Amino acid sequence: MSEGMALLLELGRREPRMVLAGKPLADQSAMVEGLLAGGWAAEELLRILSAPLPEKITKSVGAILSGRLSKVPPVPALKTPAVAIPESHPSRHECPGRDGMCGKPVPAGTLCPTCRD
Repeated sequence: MSEGMALLLELGRREPRMVLAGKPLADQSAMVEGLLAGGWAAEELLRILSAPLPEKITKSVGAILSGRLSKVPPVPALKTPAVAIPESHPSRHECPGRDGMCGKPVPAGTLCPTCRD
């Protein structure tokens, strides 16, 4: 079992609605492996991937996680102080910049480096 697969299995353990198996698990674990190799910490990827699912799911969980993973830069940005923004949605884990259209994965209550500048 690869580290990427272990991370996705842990995500499914923490968030039962996000359980992956079979081909979707293999496909997404390969993407996670690439991000881990690029320097991302497993806990940071778990935070990004565990953002709440939409109320009405119109795609598979595998497709949703694939979309989230595709938005993660291959290499994490340099650690710079995050600019705090008022938190109207405490569970939000996507950048609210560009009038809510940015959507890049970020820690809750922060802007991505592009929107901060």
